[in-house]
Amino acid sequence: MSGSRHAPVLLWLALLAGICVAWSPRYWAVSVAITGISLVAVSWIVFSFGDLFRDEASRFALPLQTALVAPIGGWGFLQIACKGSVVPQLTLYSALVWGISAVAFILGAQLLRGRGARRLFLELLLWSLTALAVIAMLQYYDDPAMVFGIFQGPESVVGTFISRNQFAAMMEMAAPIALWFMLERNPLTGGLCYVMIVAATITAGSRAGFILVCAELVIFLTMVVVTRRREAKTLVLVFAGLALLVTAAATIAGTEALRKRFEDSDPYIIRRELVKSTSRLIAERPWFGHGMGTWSAIYPHVANFDVALIANEAHNDWAQWAAEGGIPFVILMAAFVMSIAVPAVRSIWGLGVLSVMAHSYVDYPIREPVLSFLWFALAGAVAVSSGARKRRADHAHVSDEESAL
Repeated sequence: MSGSRHAPVLLWLALLAGICVAWSPRYWAVSVAITGISLVAVSWIVFSFGDLFRDEASRFALPLQTALVAPIGGWGFLQIACKGSVVPQLTLYSALVWGISAVAFILGAQLLRGRGARRLFLELLLWSLTALAVIAMLQYYDDPAMVFGIFQGPESVVGTFISRNQFAAMMEMAAPIALWFMLERNPLTGGLCYVMIVAATITAGSRAGFILVCAELVIFLTMVVVTRRREAKTLVLVFAGLALLVTAAATIAGTEALRKRFEDSDPYIIRRELVKSTSRLIAERPWFGHGMGTWSAIYPHVANFDVALIANEAHNDWAQWAAEGGIPFVILMAAFVMSIAVPAVRSIWGLGVLSVMAHSYVDYPIREPVLSFLWFALAGAVAVSSGARKRRADHAHVSDEESAL
């Protein structure tokens, strides 16, 4: 199945199904995402089992990052087994999500190993996420907010996500794919997709999302200027035109929410207090944490302020991971992100993987299970893309030597 053209389509469908129902606060929506990834994993195992008897074991070669992802995915189960969680029920739910995220990484590394499969997956993802971006902009005019113009969602819903920052995180992963498509495939189509994605990010009103999407563009343009000087001037002119289109689209869709959030004199005052309180949790159990998924249950006993609101997350995933999983878990995550940083930048389409991790310093984007699955699947594709690039370079080098002989 890893070499099948259907494999990337199945992975895309599983992720898209979870994304389309993420607006529901009920557990069945999470079950859709978990079931989708699980079915793809089972199908991959069943259809690939015969490869073991056809001397095709190389298809099962996993990237080195698997050594980091495996303990990350199993950390919550380890805490339960060692009775290290203060609320085992919450840790079990979180452990399941982290475990499926690790499975998504392996699926991304195996099913998207080939260049053709990777391109197909990225293109399907680009079309679908662009469509969701357009839907989110149209949703701006709904009162009350309607999902797909049919279902009444929570008041805070943006696109198919309850949180504007989670929607923005998805756009952060989508924008670099549009830039890659613009550079490698079709400038006009990729450019129009990018315009819709950026405009939707502005409409969502996420400060961090907007800043990170802009940062991705700066990195992209820098890479083009350095590596493709002949095309740089043309692309700069193209982006000048796109900037006008983004401005027009965002104006039509609405910039009021983002403008108001930037006018806030101290936007992170509550987040700072949450992180201060979380640091006290880290100090209590620094090595093994209180248990994955337990932050909301244990936070009240260290809270140093009250805003009359429920604090559901620390609004800083890195601090929360340290409180729940301990410092070793954060080291594993940091090492994993660092290990894929270079190939993510080189690929262009993988820049969003790094952006989401940067966003995690001020929010909790991958606390939404389907976003976690999407992030890990893209990270798996990034991890194997560097190996594929090296193999192509080695093959070209061998071919040159043979030609010389």
